[in-house]
Amino acid sequence: MANHHTISFPEFFQNWENQHRRYLDRLLESQNESLVVAQQQLVEQVLRHYQDYYDEKIKAAESDVFLMFSPPWFSSYERTLLWVSGFKPSVTFRLVKDSVGGELSEDQKGMIAVVRDETRRLEREIEQAMASVQESVAAPSFCGLVKREGRLVDGEVSDMENAVEELKKAMVGVMRNADDLRQRTALRVLEVLSPGQKVKFLAGTSQFWLQSRRLGMERDKAFDQ
Repeated sequence: MANHHTISFPEFFQNWENQHRRYLDRLLESQNESLVVAQQQLVEQVLRHYQDYYDEKIKAAESDVFLMFSPPWFSSYERTLLWVSGFKPSVTFRLVKDSVGGELSEDQKGMIAVVRDETRRLEREIEQAMASVQESVAAPSFCGLVKREGRLVDGEVSDMENAVEELKKAMVGVMRNADDLRQRTALRVLEVLSPGQKVKFLAGTSQFWLQSRRLGMERDKAFDQ
């Protein structure tokens, strides 16, 4: 594995995306295979690939969390899809339905419904936490410091720096919880699926993301012309 610590997150992301495309090709090929062990090994490799992304993302956020909430390496369209710096976890259930919905047993549907309800409850909690962060930015004490930036005396400069640091920590915390929910939701769904269904679900997830990315890039390119 490449040493990601020596490159910027946008560079890491470009390399990660290229590898992601290669994994999609393998997932699509694996759908036509019947070797369960090989499929499971591929699923584990893809999950480690996603884990690499989240590990690097949180490190980048600790350096500049504001950048992660509006990443310039995403297209304008992709940024409209973001929910706390990533796809909303409940999108997972639409992807399950689209990729393997017709193959699910009643027991599987019931177990996935339980995960869906829990995910939506936790989404609401994260949204409330994010709203609290946004309200803190709009608080009179914070706004007053921002308006007087450049005219602050020493004590107020320290107050401003402390306020910004607290804001960053809060945003990183909410982002971490959102990423944890994204990962946990996907993993709990995968536990319900058979090896073949896992491959189809991961392929469908990758196609959704890459198609959104391609569409967004094409729109931005057309707008710039």
